Amino acid sequence: MWKTKPAPSALKMSMQGPQNGEDLNHQPWYHGLLSRQKAEALLLQDGDFLVRASGSRGGHPVISCRWRGSVLHFEVFRVVMRPRPGRPAALFQLEDERFPSMAALVLSYVTGCRPLSRATGAVASRPVIRQGPLRRSFSEDILMDCPVRTGHFRDRKWSNSQPADLELTGESKEDHSRPGCRPPRSDQNSASCHGRRFGPGTAHASPWASLEAGTAGETLVLCLRRLETLALAGALAVLGCSGPLEERAAALRGLVELALAMRPGAAGDLPGLAAVMGALLMPQVSRLEHTWRHLRRSHTEVALAFEQELKPLMRALDEGAGPCDPGEVALPHWAPAVRLLEGEELAGPLEEGCERLLRTLHGARQMAGDARKFRKAAAQRLRGFQPNPELREALTTSFMRRLLWGSQGASAPLSERLEKFQHVLSILSQRLEPDH
Repeated sequence: MWKTKPAPSALKMSMQGPQNGEDLNHQPWYHGLLSRQKAEALLLQDGDFLVRASGSRGGHPVISCRWRGSVLHFEVFRVVMRPRPGRPAALFQLEDERFPSMAALVLSYVTGCRPLSRATGAVASRPVIRQGPLRRSFSEDILMDCPVRTGHFRDRKWSNSQPADLELTGESKEDHSRPGCRPPRSDQNSASCHGRRFGPGTAHASPWASLEAGTAGETLVLCLRRLETLALAGALAVLGCSGPLEERAAALRGLVELALAMRPGAAGDLPGLAAVMGALLMPQVSRLEHTWRHLRRSHTEVALAFEQELKPLMRALDEGAGPCDPGEVALPHWAPAVRLLEGEELAGPLEEGCERLLRTLHGARQMAGDARKFRKAAAQRLRGFQPNPELREALTTSFMRRLLWGSQGASAPLSERLEKFQHVLSILSQRLEPDH
């Protein structure tokens, strides 16, 4: 029923590009939804390979290949891109290089005799040809087999896979307590990555777990709105100082010291750090040259810490390259991932944007996998802390909104609220230090 040694003409045909975009029904080496066990039974000799949709991984593409007597499974990293003229609909990646289609990836690795991963050296050379038509196309498998199909964020789908540039070891998931946001290693019998899912249908015990119930996504967006509100309040704390220059410089110093207290290794509250840095880096605040000059003259150490430590740290966090080790961090920096879920465009050249996108996805997946460790780190930092009930209401987002916009303005659309408040902040900034 299955051919494992195609004739030369069949091999040439099997390496042709797709005839209909991402629809892999035309590719004879694509077997659709196929279990790991059935795939292994079809791969008889070293170099035999096929591409399948993994039922246990939400239908995401996996290259199964026999190499040195064992069958290895390489999960392909797939990211759906926001539609834009001249840009592919998705990117596919095993290790470093990205491809505009799954067929292009397979063509490159097979015809070039390239190892599917550096760690294994496995080379796919002979496709196992599928017999008969597939029930559904590749794109339908990806977008329809996901357990979550409705909700605010469901129009943006990402793979839960990761590049297979990993060593084959017997380590468990809990062994990966290393610094940085790198993807977890593969298990002993597979070169695919088993990090927990990010996005719709994420694994349990993670900040993303209730996305299947349609609640965590909305919660994360509300948290993002809270950070934006906190940033506006912080900027107002500086721009509202209409007294002496020393008063505004003292307000800046207070915000910088607060940011230092929240950085990794201290409180490790990265969302709080992002809110405070958002206030300090707001254009209406950063343009106050006389105020910043006074801060550098009167509080040199604080000013240097802001320029040399906090600004580079925040830039790295926003680009998905900052620290996220639960030993240093209690609350990770999830805002970039949420902004991507909302459809934020990545500025800059396509190559840089793709690199940043992949780093952000790796980091988000690592956060989900380390959720229990983050909770433990947060509990340790909060040990013995007793909240002040009199301040509870004053620290809620709804109270801050009413404080900033008034009861009526707080119920206005988000874009309208932000536009008006940014205008107010610009006026205050100009009054404090007019343009010359």
